[in-house]
Amino acid sequence: MKTAIANRCTNALRALALASVLAVSSAGAAVVWNFNPNNLHAPVGSDTLVLTSEGFQITARGYTRTGAGDYVGAELFFKNRPPDGGANELGLGLVGSPFNEFNWGDPLPNFLQLDLSSILALGFTDGMIRVTSLQEGEGFQLFGSNQQGVLGTALGGPVFGLTFDDQFVSVPDFGMFQFISIVGAAPGSNVLPVAFSAVPEMSTVLPLIGLFVAVISTSVLRRRRAAQLSV
Repeated sequence: MKTAIANRCTNALRALALASVLAVSSAGAAVVWNFNPNNLHAPVGSDTLVLTSEGFQITARGYTRTGAGDYVGAELFFKNRPPDGGANELGLGLVGSPFNEFNWGDPLPNFLQLDLSSILALGFTDGMIRVTSLQEGEGFQLFGSNQQGVLGTALGGPVFGLTFDDQFVSVPDFGMFQFISIVGAAPGSNVLPVAFSAVPEMSTVLPLIGLFVAVISTSVLRRRRAAQLSV
């Protein structure tokens, strides 16, 4: 009986060790926020959308330009349509804009802004953005700002063409700006941001790993005590 108890405890501890290794190995994996997680085709009902992934939050806001030249909040739109011109048509756009997307203009008429302040405070790195509806000749440009509703500074050059449709591309100078915005980059460009990803700092996930290990350890010890009492 004691041998059987020992074997069960040994197996449980091995499982604990394996679970700990898997948890640590996944700590460096990117967290992904999907802007249209339920593949809808409908208005969001707000100009603001809070996105949560693995317990971490970012906020997306839509903006459009008024006749007076000011930028104001614009209602967001979940878009989901069949591919067009080889490009996917799934993502987050605007109600009432051409094709319900973010469109180029001179000056720029609308844009999607991501508030990344909460994850930057936690030390996230390696930000990346994924945009769809990038037919040939269409592109998008990223901007960085530390003020809500303001485009700010262009980050790197524009990204053009079908090659980059629905593909993650790095956000230049990530971490320097609290807000990242996505706009159409040339005449005729209509784009749909669909996802954002970033990598959490190890210290951010260690408490979660510790809690996970503690729960399993407690379960193992309870089983051991119960087995000993039954002998």
